[in-house]
Amino acid sequence: MRKAAAPASPPAARASRAAALAALGRRWLPALVLLPLALLLRPVFWTPLDDRFFDYFHSLRAVPPWTEVVVVGIDAATRAALPRPVYPLAGHTAEHALLTRRLAGAGARDIAFDIDFDPESFAAPPVELAAAFAEAGDVHIIMTLREERAAGAGGGLLLAGRPPDAALMAASRGAFVVNVRIDPDGTFRRFRPDPRLSGLGLETLPERLAGVRAGRGVPVEFPSVERPLPVVSYHDVLAGEPAALAAVADRIVLVGLVEDSGTDVVTVPRLQRLAGGVETRSLPGVMVLAAVTETLTRGAPIRDAGAGTMAAWLLAWCLATLAIPPRARPVLAGLAVIGLLLAALAATGWLHAAAGRVLPAGTLLGAIVLCGAYVLVAAHVETAAKLHAERVERERVQREMAAARRMQEMFLPGEIPDVPGYDLWGTNISSLAVSGDYFDLIDLGADGPLLLAIADVSGKGLPASLLMSNVQAGLHSQAIERPFDLARTAANLNQLVCENTDEATFVTLFLAELDKDSGRLRYVRAGHDYPLLLGADGTLSRLEAGGLFIGMMPGMAYEVHETRLGAGDALCLYTDGVTEARSPGDEEFGLARLGETLRAHVGRGAPAAGEALVAAVRAFSGLDRQADDVTVVVLKRDAAT
Repeated sequence: MRKAAAPASPPAARASRAAALAALGRRWLPALVLLPLALLLRPVFWTPLDDRFFDYFHSLRAVPPWTEVVVVGIDAATRAALPRPVYPLAGHTAEHALLTRRLAGAGARDIAFDIDFDPESFAAPPVELAAAFAEAGDVHIIMTLREERAAGAGGGLLLAGRPPDAALMAASRGAFVVNVRIDPDGTFRRFRPDPRLSGLGLETLPERLAGVRAGRGVPVEFPSVERPLPVVSYHDVLAGEPAALAAVADRIVLVGLVEDSGTDVVTVPRLQRLAGGVETRSLPGVMVLAAVTETLTRGAPIRDAGAGTMAAWLLAWCLATLAIPPRARPVLAGLAVIGLLLAALAATGWLHAAAGRVLPAGTLLGAIVLCGAYVLVAAHVETAAKLHAERVERERVQREMAAARRMQEMFLPGEIPDVPGYDLWGTNISSLAVSGDYFDLIDLGADGPLLLAIADVSGKGLPASLLMSNVQAGLHSQAIERPFDLARTAANLNQLVCENTDEATFVTLFLAELDKDSGRLRYVRAGHDYPLLLGADGTLSRLEAGGLFIGMMPGMAYEVHETRLGAGDALCLYTDGVTEARSPGDEEFGLARLGETLRAHVGRGAPAAGEALVAAVRAFSGLDRQADDVTVVVLKRDAAT
């Protein structure tokens, strides 16, 4: 008989368990790198997927009955019945007054007008309307804010708006903000209160009507084709139709335009059916406000998962992806990764659609894809071969990037033109191997002007440098035409960029022609940082006039502006790598330091001023290589000219 194997001794068992745990730890260790990488890439790759998944899962969510709000819509019947043209809507004071009394008499809980009661909308004081508001008692009106840049070199964005008519303000509960912040793709998904409103003593209309404050972004419960928001016709309420009056009883009523698709329309995540049976992913602004109000009134039934929950969810699926697939069988490992991905998305979708908890599905997909890719690579590639391949590839890329940089330097001015009466200097310093910045100085001869150009492509590295080479070639092809046309050149460069890039790519550009005899400077500024003009007396000003970036919209026409360089004046062109350079304490270099440096050194000539500016940026940031490309051009007119 064979003897039974002796049981492992306690030390051996502990060692075996320790070895198993160590092996499992090594398998899970990549999660410490892959998950942060997925989060780092989120703004670039995964956030658009998060939004697409949000739309899809939200469309699967069953919409509960609308119990709190009703929209009184200005529709086709209303417009046909009004004795005057619909616009301006505020001007129909008699009708609005009668409507207010009808709603109050029908027992409306609150009344909110999504109509701009601007003082200029009234030919005469709205006495009757104010009286109706005062009688009703619970009337709210709106205020629309806009952002304006404060005066001064470093001015930030300020909120500004025009209050409604004073009499209506006094007779109502007040004016409340109706601006909503949409996502980068143009869709409104979450109600995000602006923290600046509290400092201005303002409140949003949905928060006011719901009686709650939204502390952070709240996903909105949007209507569906099957369960739309309740809407009654303004005309029917005005006419005293019993069904319309019954529909507003004990409801929050929002009054506004519902049928003019060209005015105040907001894109939303799920399909909507509007008047006339039209199905579209957009809602009139008043219906968006109603949806937000209902969402807040119900206590925000849909919530974004907190940061801790999100991190735990991502980590759990990443660890499962790293641990479950059998690396010894690549095909089966690939199928396991796909299965885990589908299971993770299904679970995330169920939490959104059924449980009302929103998790970032796109980021989860990205994290699993990264972890799954690691598993598959680890299953196929030996460590030594992988290291060798990476080394060879790195050397090849370095050689190609070095060659690309040499070629790019050929596109920059080989030497600075010698223009009598002027001192010129320019430089381009790349943050990577190749630069997305560009400058040029082109002397069109004794009878022609001096062309000055500086540009900055969105993004960095090789893609930006390739686009910049196209811009350089386009400018030089225009420069050889006579006579040189500044506005046409800017328009042609815009068309060139539009035809050769996607919608997310653009170029900031400052292009100018200098009359060397008179000092007259004609220029086009297409979204580029404000050039600084330093007068001989030390006064500093900015060339602020200009238009949109090139590459934003085909067919753009650019306006030419004009100034003059007097004797001893200096002009400084720069890219945002100068003003946005940051110190170790995260402070920006800024326009003020740029102007001070220029003023202190321009007396010694353009090269001295330019080199001092570059040295000041390096000293301020404490870096030998800047985080962004740095390009500077300095032009000074001789004092004796």
